[in-house]
Amino acid sequence: MAITNGYVTRNDVQQALGLGTATLVPDSEEIDQVITSVSRAIDDYCGRFFYSVAGTVTFTANDYLYLPIGDWSAVTSIKTDEDNDGTPEVTLTAGTDYRLATNKVVPGWPYTAIQITSFGSHTLPLGVTEGVEVIGTRGWGANAVPAPVTAAALIQTSRIHARRQSPYGVAGSPEGGIVRLLSRLDPDVELMLRPYRVIQEAI
Repeated sequence: MAITNGYVTRNDVQQALGLGTATLVPDSEEIDQVITSVSRAIDDYCGRFFYSVAGTVTFTANDYLYLPIGDWSAVTSIKTDEDNDGTPEVTLTAGTDYRLATNKVVPGWPYTAIQITSFGSHTLPLGVTEGVEVIGTRGWGANAVPAPVTAAALIQTSRIHARRQSPYGVAGSPEGGIVRLLSRLDPDVELMLRPYRVIQEAI
């Protein structure tokens, strides 16, 4: 099974488990499955994804000047539907009509919002359903997965792969001590991922 948008490589996991880098059956296939599953679990925990995918997304603006758009490593076009006919036809000019907001405190973070300038010719179409079209690359960009995310994926993948030797969720022995394998992310993994979680506003 091929790894889909994984945050760690099979070789890294096999090395961490002391298995070397050669393809092992069934270990290698199982590791691929776990890497993909853990990567999606990280996405779910953080409320965002760290791989890269090109595409077009439409948004409904609730503010004339500011629109959260999730994570984008690159934006090539922004269009608006100013006459509410269901087709975005007005192309905004980067740097003149809008700027892309990001977390400037931490280098390498993606763009997360559209900020309309005070000197441009257009604003966002307030309340127009899917009135803002954004084209570009979503996520964190190719080869831009944050190091803590990669480390978290390695720890969690290694832990879950070890579960096949502990089908009842416990590891160890009466002599050496029993450890229960938690049915959630490893505490160290949660610590690494905490800065990347999207804060959800209470409703």
